[in-house]
Amino acid sequence: MSPRLRTAEELDRLRRRREEVAFADAWKVLLQRADSAIDAGLRPAREGAGWGHGYYCPEHVEVLEFDPERPDRHRCPVDGADHIGAAYDAGWRCILNGRILDGVSAGAVVWQATGERRYRDHVVRILREYTRIYPDLPQNGIHVGKGRVTGQSLEEAVWGIGIARAYDDVRDSLQDADRRPIEDLLRQIGRQVHRQLLNKIHNIECWHLSSLATIGVVLDDAEFRAIATTGENALPAQLREGILDDGWWAEGSPSYHFYMAASVLHAALALRRSDPALLDRLGFHTMFAAPLTMLRPDLSLPAFNDGWVSIALPLGLAAYAGLYEQAWGLWQDAADADLLRDLYGRGVARNTEAALTMGPDLDRVEPGPPRVLRTVHPASGYAVLSDADRFLLVKYGPHGGGHGHPDKLQLDLSAFGVRTAPDAGSPAYNSPLQGPWFRQTLSHNTVLLGEESQPEAEGRLLRYVDPATSPVGLVDVEVGWPIDAGEQGRPGSWLREPRRRHVPAYAGATLRRIVLWKPGPDSYFLDVVLVDAAQDVPVDLMWHHRGVLVEPATLRTAEWAAPAEAYGFLDDVADLPGPTWQAAWKVDGAGTRMWGRDPDDGRTLIATSPSNPPAERQSTLLRRSRGRVCYATVIEPVRAGGGAIRSVRWGRASLDGAEVTVVHDSGVDGWQLGDTVGPVPMGEVAAVPTRDGAMLYRCSLAVPPHVAPHLSEQRPGRPDADG
Repeated sequence: MSPRLRTAEELDRLRRRREEVAFADAWKVLLQRADSAIDAGLRPAREGAGWGHGYYCPEHVEVLEFDPERPDRHRCPVDGADHIGAAYDAGWRCILNGRILDGVSAGAVVWQATGERRYRDHVVRILREYTRIYPDLPQNGIHVGKGRVTGQSLEEAVWGIGIARAYDDVRDSLQDADRRPIEDLLRQIGRQVHRQLLNKIHNIECWHLSSLATIGVVLDDAEFRAIATTGENALPAQLREGILDDGWWAEGSPSYHFYMAASVLHAALALRRSDPALLDRLGFHTMFAAPLTMLRPDLSLPAFNDGWVSIALPLGLAAYAGLYEQAWGLWQDAADADLLRDLYGRGVARNTEAALTMGPDLDRVEPGPPRVLRTVHPASGYAVLSDADRFLLVKYGPHGGGHGHPDKLQLDLSAFGVRTAPDAGSPAYNSPLQGPWFRQTLSHNTVLLGEESQPEAEGRLLRYVDPATSPVGLVDVEVGWPIDAGEQGRPGSWLREPRRRHVPAYAGATLRRIVLWKPGPDSYFLDVVLVDAAQDVPVDLMWHHRGVLVEPATLRTAEWAAPAEAYGFLDDVADLPGPTWQAAWKVDGAGTRMWGRDPDDGRTLIATSPSNPPAERQSTLLRRSRGRVCYATVIEPVRAGGGAIRSVRWGRASLDGAEVTVVHDSGVDGWQLGDTVGPVPMGEVAAVPTRDGAMLYRCSLAVPPHVAPHLSEQRPGRPDADG
């Protein structure tokens, strides 16, 4: 009996590649995982585990050190302090089960590759122990869904997939009498997961359903397969409703995008024989294509919403190389092979199991067309202005469900391979800062009213001008909130969760953000934020920059009392004299120079605040006024110690528009924004040479009556036509 989850071709590839030099790292890592598991001799605990996020130091948000000999004392790797308590003990058991499963998974694959009995015997021994333990484990867990071995139905589903795949790899070596108790264990896992179905569109539900699909195929159980593939919220509905028209998963987080994709990949691998066209019909492959159209030059992505900061670091996509190896095995798309070639060419080790079984022979695959960046992702609400050195993204789209953050119209900026003013994403969920800081508007580069976070909302793109077709790039976005507390937002099962709230400070309010980009050798951004608060409330615009403030060199300590909980995370608060001001920051060999124009009655503060990881600090700029406000800013990303701008002279700045003159190494630029700025076609930016050799850029604030968000494309690093 051959495995039901792997093809004969994949097994042949595995056995061949373990001898090939190109896959030596992958085979070495797999063998080490299997051998280490046998040597460690870990055995399942006879008590259910807790939440994986609970095994972090809450202060440093670092994973605690797992010591198999100390199930009741858990050391922080940063300061060496021991953490004690039932929640940590339960987290320890979660890590224990994870390590056992990792060893079982590796051992099963090594058995298939080598036929060495000691690997198969280790797998069977562990599976037999779980058959004895599982029936007596009670349901447990305090978060979404309950597990038995684990502390959450999500983790139970993930664990069930691993157990099913390991059994499938060793089943052909077992007698019927040995198979029956293990298959009964799988049925119990399947029934446990089935009882926890959420019956809504959600990444957790995708793991539930993929676990049922995997177990159903391994057991040849038509009922489990039907639950996974038919019904109002089955896998087809998850893909149809959860994958937006631009290919992104609806939670608005690249991290959760890949997390969901990983779950459905398991279902795809399980169902590809019984229903090979199912996932292709639903456009599942677009989930792998979409991230490639928003990659920054260092192969990373912003850590939006509940996203992990690792994805935003250089080569952040390396963590998902194994998924692209599997994607290649399913679709043989040259774009997936090109990404893998790019990652491995930059020093990422090719060391995943998927490389051995499903990945391409990269030296035999012809390169595809050059990678193309999308400038606008209309369904998800991302608009990008970028070249080879700068990447600015404006986020305006849907909230993102339970993992969304209140961050409409925020900026995420990176330059010269460095995250300079990024979205911080999220730390581990047990961090005491997760709710009161990271999930608050104050921690994002955008506006909040009345000292409260934005209610859920969905902004819209008014205009986008591609710098590839114009001397100036433009992103013009807007978001508003209703006057009353009536239910708002898009219909459909994705937003069935009753999370919407009414915040009086936002009643009838409108925010608009216009970002203009002058590309070329003296590149900079002009950022104009127009706030019609409708209420007489404080209007705060935030800017968070990693690293340290280098200008001004000295500041006067501010008289400051935190007006709300989130503001209490601001330390070292100082006044920055205004209403016009200049500041600069540096971090990791790059930085930002900034010139601001605030309302005459406003106040500008400089502080420090938690970054991600939370033990790091960042510099924070808080610009405060009231009511109806215009904030205008010139933003120049620079390499350390550099910069082309010599001076900035401000004219007017109000809800009617703004004027500014920028003197730089190559000349002088004048900017005029307003409803009446000369003969400028609506939706465009006019560039007019002046008699004294300067350039005058005019942008009308009037918007064409019917602007449809569109999908534009540009090559990364393509030079401006005039630059």
